[in-house]
Amino acid sequence: MSHGVCLESLKIMVYITGFSILLIIFIQSLHRKNPTISIEAVYVPSLDKNVTTTTAATTAAATTAIYFDLKIYNTNVVGLYYRPMNLTFSYYPNKKTTNVSVPFGVYPIRGFHQGHYKERRISDKVVVGGMAVQPDGRRVVVIRLDLVGRVKFKSIAQWKRTVVVGVDVEVNGDTGEMVNKTGGMKLVRHSGAPAAAVVGGWICPAMLLIFSSFFNLKLL
Repeated sequence: MSHGVCLESLKIMVYITGFSILLIIFIQSLHRKNPTISIEAVYVPSLDKNVTTTTAATTAAATTAIYFDLKIYNTNVVGLYYRPMNLTFSYYPNKKTTNVSVPFGVYPIRGFHQGHYKERRISDKVVVGGMAVQPDGRRVVVIRLDLVGRVKFKSIAQWKRTVVVGVDVEVNGDTGEMVNKTGGMKLVRHSGAPAAAVVGGWICPAMLLIFSSFFNLKLL
């Protein structure tokens, strides 16, 4: 009799433990979000009318580089592993007449780990291969920023997601600085881009459920 009671208690304990783990993983997965990525500053020396260059080398350096400040913030309760990402800079020759942009520079971002609720800033310049952004008498020049990469969540389920985000940045045609200087501009998912892909998110819960079911069947 006592053996049967112990067996039933063990079965109940296994059920409760398995259900609790699945519930925790499920609740945690509902709050997983892609990191918040924003451009805080952009400076295009070739558009700055206040810059005076004295040598040909200085002129070439000024017209073939774009300076930027990128912020990556992890809003999740778990850490993130970033695979190598690419930040592509494109230029709209004429935003009013066509929506086609011309890529002219790629900045590679090395993979890194980011703790929960941590921020990372990338302040650097990208060389645009000799192609200078021309003002053409316009007050505002539009530059496109696109970031593509993969992130993995540091958790039991080991979820992976694809990040495909971008934003149009307006740059002052006289100063070369970003027009919106307050709060930065958030890079958002493209309307035509696929939703964040999840790989292996339910492998761990499924295996746990199968194992629990098999174990309890053996006890019957």
